[in-house]
Amino acid sequence: MILRCENCNAPYKGPISPYQKFFKCQYCGSITKIARDESSGEMRIIVTETAAGPSKTFKICEFEAFLLRRGIKTFDSVSGILKLGLQEVCVSEEGAVDGPEPLKRRVEKWIEDFMSS
Repeated sequence: MILRCENCNAPYKGPISPYQKFFKCQYCGSITKIARDESSGEMRIIVTETAAGPSKTFKICEFEAFLLRRGIKTFDSVSGILKLGLQEVCVSEEGAVDGPEPLKRRVEKWIEDFMSS
């Protein structure tokens, strides 16, 4: 299945992790949420958010400062690796998170909070 941006209809060519809940269009910058059918593993688009005017873009250095304000000091913005206890996830320059599920969901929520602030 090819994922397409609902705003500009451009195909998404970036990597999709099995746990990823959204993708950012490389052309117009809109964020599209995706859902997966657990039984078949099929992806489908469920909600599209399009920013009007200048939108906030994900910047990994600003995300690091956001985490520092929350008291999380184990994030390396150069490599994108965040360690909490024995778990480790990797945050890409686009804001996609890859790693074990419990921590991955938490970091995705932090990214959501960061992008909405």
